[in-house]
Amino acid sequence: MATKKSDFDKVLSAWDVLVIAFGAMIGWGWVVSTGDWIMEGGVLGAMLGFAIGGIMVFFVGLTYAELTSAMPQCGGEHVFSYKAMGPIGSFICTWMIVLG
Repeated sequence: MATKKSDFDKVLSAWDVLVIAFGAMIGWGWVVSTGDWIMEGGVLGAMLGFAIGGIMVFFVGLTYAELTSAMPQCGGEHVFSYKAMGPIGSFICTWMIVLG
């Protein structure tokens, strides 16, 4: 009997990984656009934007850390929304994340 290296199951196919990678490439557009936004905002606007964005990301990170330690399962937001809203709410939430 082979020993299991991890408790995680392989659930993503090659197609799934390709689609996620394509979505990441398309989703990178906002990062490319931020240079123009910062130029239009000026020095103070850029400083304020980075400060507010940093604070928001800090709280998002704390939320994910708390949820991940409370529900250590594969699936990320899908698992979190399934526990909170059930199967129908999780289905809608997951699709909105994917389409967003």
